Amino acid sequence: MIQAGSLNRRLAIYAPADTTSETGTVKTGWRKQGEVWASLDGLTVKDSNRMAGRVEAAEARFTIRYLAGVSTLNEVVCNKRRYSVVEVEEIGLREGLKLLVRAI
Repeated sequence: MIQAGSLNRRLAIYAPADTTSETGTVKTGWRKQGEVWASLDGLTVKDSNRMAGRVEAAEARFTIRYLAGVSTLNEVVCNKRRYSVVEVEEIGLREGLKLLVRAI
């Protein structure tokens, strides 16, 4: 069971959404799917190889109560910092989710 006191951060979850203009142009953007309380389990800086060089990418792991529809297609925002969801792990039987995220 996730203790309410440990969920001390506000996390906004965004999902990809297509919008069509009056001229028929389709543009992909983001729409807010919701806001949840979360705990920040750890923040590390990991080196990852991109292209031919090395780039540092900040990673974090958030724990939230279970929310259907959260996947690696989502992005999250915490403290005005945007993250891409890399992995979603279910805790228990729909008790919660652990989100491994990488800063964008």
